[in-house]
Amino acid sequence: MKINTEQMDALLRQQERAAVKPGTGAANAFEALLAERLGSGMEGGSSTVGLLPPGAERAGIISEMLLTGSEKSDATGVDEDVFQEALNVASGTLDLWDSYAGTLKTPGNSLRDAYALLEGIDSKVAGLKGKTVDVRGQNPVIDSLVNELEIMAVTEKIKFNRGDYSV
Repeated sequence: MKINTEQMDALLRQQERAAVKPGTGAANAFEALLAERLGSGMEGGSSTVGLLPPGAERAGIISEMLLTGSEKSDATGVDEDVFQEALNVASGTLDLWDSYAGTLKTPGNSLRDAYALLEGIDSKVAGLKGKTVDVRGQNPVIDSLVNELEIMAVTEKIKFNRGDYSV
């Protein structure tokens, strides 16, 4: 069986022609595309997902909350204390995620230690979900943050219990 790459070559040529317009260099086309995506990502939300490494969109949500926290909470009527507490819990949860990832990467660490951290993450997410139950639906940033953290925790528990990690 012979592999035919004619269609792949045609697709690559078409993408190159679309990305580089006449009179502009490849670097300028990339910069324009990046600026367009980042500009629309700040206003629209998740259109930068394809450009960013995995997990970076979650960090973008946190940084957006930190930068515009009081404006968002005033605009949507969310209590400032609840908003700030949600930020603090989310920050602590992300710190636990860093510790969890480091535990899994480091040879010689026990999977029990990693699972204990995962349980801590799960309990923090459950606590965050309980603390923000009154403001859910009022602020899309808080809703998105809680949902993302919950999805990450549940997914990781499934992967861990399934046996994806080994000593």
